[in-house]
Amino acid sequence: MEDNRSGTIVAIDGNSLLHRAFHALPQTMTAPDGRPTNAVLGFVSMLLKIVQELRPQGVIVAFDKGRPAFRSEALACYKTHRPPTADELKVQFPMVKALLGAMDVPILEVEGWEGDDVLGAIASKAEQIGVRALLVTGDRDAMQLVSDNVKLVSTRKGITDIVIYDREAVLERYGVTPEQIPDYLGLKGDASDNIPGVPGIGEKTAAKLIAEHGSLEAVLSAAKEMRGKLGENLRTHADDALASRLVATIRRDVPIDIDIASVRWGNFDRARVMEAFGELRFTSMLDRVLSSGGVGSVDGGHGEEALEDRATVKLFTGATASERIKQWIAEGAWLGIAFDDGTSESLFASHRYLAIAENTGEAVVLEGDHAQDAFSAILGQGKVASGDVKGLLHEFCPPAADRCRESAFGDIEPSRLFDCAVAVYLLESNRSSYDLRSLAADYLGRSMPEKAGEREKAAAEAWAAVDLAAALEKRLREDGSMQVFERIEMPLIPVLARMERAGVGLNTGVLEELKCEIAGRIDTLTSEIYDLAGVEFLIDSPKQIAGILFDKLGLPGRKRTKTGFSTDAGVLAELAPLHPIAEKIVAYRELAKLKSTYIDALPALVASDGRIHTTFNQTVAATGRLSSSAPNLQNIPVRTEFGRRIRAAFVPAVEGDLMVAADYSQIELRILAHLSGDPGLIEAFTSGEDFHAVTASRVFGVAVDEVPAEYRFRAKAVNFGIVYGQSAHGLADSLKVSHAEAQEMIDRYYRAYPKVREYLDETIASAHRDGYASTLFGRKRRIPELKSSNYNLRSFGERTAMNHPMQGTAADIMKLAMIEVDKSLREHGMDAKMLLQVHDELVFECPADELERLSRLACDAMGGVVELSVPLEVNVASGENWAIAK
Repeated sequence: MEDNRSGTIVAIDGNSLLHRAFHALPQTMTAPDGRPTNAVLGFVSMLLKIVQELRPQGVIVAFDKGRPAFRSEALACYKTHRPPTADELKVQFPMVKALLGAMDVPILEVEGWEGDDVLGAIASKAEQIGVRALLVTGDRDAMQLVSDNVKLVSTRKGITDIVIYDREAVLERYGVTPEQIPDYLGLKGDASDNIPGVPGIGEKTAAKLIAEHGSLEAVLSAAKEMRGKLGENLRTHADDALASRLVATIRRDVPIDIDIASVRWGNFDRARVMEAFGELRFTSMLDRVLSSGGVGSVDGGHGEEALEDRATVKLFTGATASERIKQWIAEGAWLGIAFDDGTSESLFASHRYLAIAENTGEAVVLEGDHAQDAFSAILGQGKVASGDVKGLLHEFCPPAADRCRESAFGDIEPSRLFDCAVAVYLLESNRSSYDLRSLAADYLGRSMPEKAGEREKAAAEAWAAVDLAAALEKRLREDGSMQVFERIEMPLIPVLARMERAGVGLNTGVLEELKCEIAGRIDTLTSEIYDLAGVEFLIDSPKQIAGILFDKLGLPGRKRTKTGFSTDAGVLAELAPLHPIAEKIVAYRELAKLKSTYIDALPALVASDGRIHTTFNQTVAATGRLSSSAPNLQNIPVRTEFGRRIRAAFVPAVEGDLMVAADYSQIELRILAHLSGDPGLIEAFTSGEDFHAVTASRVFGVAVDEVPAEYRFRAKAVNFGIVYGQSAHGLADSLKVSHAEAQEMIDRYYRAYPKVREYLDETIASAHRDGYASTLFGRKRRIPELKSSNYNLRSFGERTAMNHPMQGTAADIMKLAMIEVDKSLREHGMDAKMLLQVHDELVFECPADELERLSRLACDAMGGVVELSVPLEVNVASGENWAIAK
């Protein structure tokens, strides 16, 4: 590996590295505006790796800007076989050049010359002035530029590894010296550039001939005496060999205007770099770039190096801290609040928090017993900005505090809450990270301190939160998303905090019984699978399953992965009619997952209060739905017997209480009826008849009271398939019918409900035009896949555009219903608690004497939360456990 002595320049073939990155990384990576970024991300990642490992003095990037005429004149076929650059790659060239410009990396493009030739000119200049050059390219013909002072850096294994070629390495790899590479290519040719060479001569023969005779001319001269096919081909294709060499020879006399000795890496303006990387959301790379150099300030001095210039961090205790906080509250300032990442379990031990006012330039660090009074004041009257408001609510009101149980969250006015992560989620629901560090980098152009003390880190986070609140509020209003933020997402936070604090009871005895039963069933399946396979193997290993299915049993492989044929659920379903082992493996997997994920895991998660406390996430699902984690209580399977029986383990934590489930009936289809305005679909819901039977009647031309069960089943599949943007292929798979039959059912559906087709077509067209789809309440989902030239990605984008208005609106309605139900429960002073939200269902724990009131309250609140052209139907059931209630 290179040492780090001064005087080493890295010169990169930009076209080569960008092409390699484009094909190495998934094409699903996009910027906030939908532009693909996989090639840019790969390019910059490789650039940073090179800088880190080779530590050059400077970096230069060369790009193609045309093609020398002499190459096409010598070989009319030169590079003519290459397809045009994909649009997804073409748009990334300006993006990578913009990042290079921000990093102050010189870009060399010379009209009429290729990047290789520019590298040749750089290598020549380096030789002349004694500067060592490392040339980064994937093109093998650049090996000819290697010398004592010039080495070639090649990428392999996609873009993750690099290998350096010096003179000895070139000779060892190709059997010729760098100077002989053009002669070698003249004989062998280069398929990647459509350089023909001489037919019948490959790498070994070309290297042997050049090594033996010294040059191409000497080989062609000796060919006069050669016998056999080799001699004949050399004599016949001598002109092709000479032309191939001419084309493969890299020119070193390209005019480049740069003093390569003065190029320096890292001499960039940090603010400019942060703005450029933030625009593309390359947060993960930002710290790596900034740590490698930079001059200038960051966002007016908000960064680590200017922390003390922004404000004076003071430690206040007792009454002084409370008075300062009350002063800021009275002034109506947003209080950015953050806590340190220390190991203390509670704020009221030694855990420290920090709050700062918006314009005072002062900070307050709160710690110990004095923090409670100050935070109570903030909670009661202050305006709180944070990267995790719900987390702060839990910290403000620890479970042990008698005066601050879950009901205390009800005193919080949502208009005084600003969750930065949730705000960005509404702007970028496809984003992978919403941590405060990345948000500060992307929206404030600010780097968070890495090496500062706990108070300094907390100060930086608090300043980031308060400044983000101002910046994001402006963005939300410009985007038209402020209503969703203020009406739905912020009011929901205290509701979720109460639900998380309440938790749900668990009867571990039910799970223990299930555990024994499932273990026995798994043992039986294991024996049956071994008998069918004729050998014992690790059933939990997809690789070993593939060996049994495709090698030993000779079943046809359906789908290849990087490691061989797939054994996923879809493949096993296709193999089930061919061999009974496939169905047994599916059953084994289902039971093994139930056992490990729920039956074994849930009892260990019961807290000291006898309840399981899940976490509800607002920034995970791009549709707007909530998700559940640690543990996930939204994903317990209910279509299998054992899955339903797991729900029976969820019980009221208070003896004598009941579990109550209230769920919307066909909410997404009702939303489709409202959004499309289709008279037939609206009538199907308002007629009082069974909705799926009415659809079957319209689609299949049968009287409603004579619809066979099979027709109703098919109509139900089409109904929900339309909502989820299902294709004829998907419907055919789910119904086990032909593609033509499935398409005919879809066509009949649209003939029955023509306004639905019109609405969906307009929705797709609007999404193509605007780049996003919206719910009834204005929740936007950006869909960058719509801009892809890849048919599958574009089709996915169109399906997303079709179903987001239904799924997203359903999510919005459910959230509004949760807010309304929670409000009603508290206003009526009821002991019933809302515990869980699972898609279209709310789960409660309720005293028996409140059951009637709760049922009426839930129906009224959920059914009346929004007025649609069709009624929102709510079903309520109860029982001693969740399974019975459901």
